Amino acid sequence: MAALRRGPRGDLLPADGTTEGRQLRRWVVQLLVAERVIAAEAARRGLAPWAGPPMELSATARLELGSVMAAVLTGDRLAQAVYRDLTAGVTVSEEDVRRYYAANPDRYRPGPARAVTHWRNGVAADYVVTRAELVPEVVFGAAEGDHVAHGDEVFVVGAYTRRDLSLAEAAPRIRATLLDAARRRRFALWADARCAAAVLTPGYEHPGDISHPDHTHRH
Repeated sequence: MAALRRGPRGDLLPADGTTEGRQLRRWVVQLLVAERVIAAEAARRGLAPWAGPPMELSATARLELGSVMAAVLTGDRLAQAVYRDLTAGVTVSEEDVRRYYAANPDRYRPGPARAVTHWRNGVAADYVVTRAELVPEVVFGAAEGDHVAHGDEVFVVGAYTRRDLSLAEAAPRIRATLLDAARRRRFALWADARCAAAVLTPGYEHPGDISHPDHTHRH
């Protein structure tokens, strides 16, 4: 903590002795534990730090992994090597792909889609709309170039720009999406179990641990 406070953003950190300061300390402890767990596993597997492109995580991926593991994965090349090695054998079945395709018709079989220029309060935005979105139904029957008024909004209708995707066409992207999620789940479960084995001195619990009075974590 002293090293962090001496760093370039030290003045932005909450003060020692405050609820926020104690929560920051607990979060840093979680990072240190995760880094030790990763280092031990990397040594056991004989792994060197990942030398490829850095790992980028979407907002969804960060939620799935949790803030601690998301921070470690994006900042620690050794963690990225462990992640790839640990999840290398994860697979997704064809049945999983078919089930996902069937469960998400608005994504892969959205029906008619139109390119529109949407005017509101003098500001224009170009995008594609489907019937799954809150736009006037008349948009989908209008001719290209028509202006459709809807309250204080105007839609200038463009061409049809998208058609339904068959399972065969959608499968590669679905498979990649499901595989990424399955890998994150595999890693998160492994990391949570390993990190939970750490014995923490009272006062250094996880920031979300409801047993301490500074607990402010809410869902």
